[in-house]
Amino acid sequence: MFALDDRTGNVLTTVALFAAVAAVIYAARATLVVFVLALLLAYLLEPLVTWVQRLLPPRSNSRSAAIAVVYTFGTLLVAVAGYALGPAVAAQLQQWNASLPDALARLTDRRVLAEHGTLLAAGTERAARAVAAAAQNAGWLLMVPFVAVLLLANRAALIDGTVDVFARRQERTGVKRTVDQIDDMLAQYTRAQLALAGLSALFYSISMALLGLPDPIALGVLGGALEFVPIVGWILAAAVMLISGWLTHAHWIWMAGLIAIWRIVLNFVISPRIMGDRLELPPVAVFFALMVGGQIAGVLGVILSVPVLAVLRILWLERSSRQNAAA
Repeated sequence: MFALDDRTGNVLTTVALFAAVAAVIYAARATLVVFVLALLLAYLLEPLVTWVQRLLPPRSNSRSAAIAVVYTFGTLLVAVAGYALGPAVAAQLQQWNASLPDALARLTDRRVLAEHGTLLAAGTERAARAVAAAAQNAGWLLMVPFVAVLLLANRAALIDGTVDVFARRQERTGVKRTVDQIDDMLAQYTRAQLALAGLSALFYSISMALLGLPDPIALGVLGGALEFVPIVGWILAAAVMLISGWLTHAHWIWMAGLIAIWRIVLNFVISPRIMGDRLELPPVAVFFALMVGGQIAGVLGVILSVPVLAVLRILWLERSSRQNAAA
């Protein structure tokens, strides 16, 4: 009768466990994306919540009150921005509506189709895929702020629970130090993402203003905000900018070229450098992690690749320090 020794059984069990975990992650990828985005939002709001909590009178529910204040202020800020930009958006929509017949005539012009047919077809197909993906995931993305509230409200308990899961009694101090380092790393990662979004908003606004595209500041801020939505976000922002320029007879082709150049510079130069400086990782390692993560797991892999690499670095350094202390 065929029998497995203990070592072979352990290897097969480990492989089966990893396969099961990978299958679960793939099946629940939409939920994981929501959770990861909510985690990033929680880290983004954490400094504000902590600052407001210090200003409030000390009581047992001051953390919840601080979260409520931050969310209320954020909602009011969005409402004020919408009210301020409402007339400009309405005017832009009217301008688009007025230019729609001319745009349709340009689309059916044989010379335009001959000159730009391939470009228009490729852009339309890519924009349609992006819109379809955004519509499919819109319901999930609406859950992000609510999940972030839960993470903010239970932050201390989640950190302590993580320490309890991985710590043995004699190693609790070391595990607590490692968890604190990972917590700080995730905060640095979120701030790096915010810096990249700010740079994108600045680039889009300046480029659109120089090329004469309408509403450069509003659309630039929109492009920066959509940087937090991996892959699909910048495609949607680019589609809105280019359609706006095309309908208003602005230099939309030049803007398309600038967007393409900016994505190359951002993805291959700026992002690895900023991420590397924040997380103390070599830029080439960040670039490699982004490529591998996107190849393996798509959107989820792009989001998780750099934090996972930084976590592995922290665990490796902690292990090395323990071995040096033991020696």
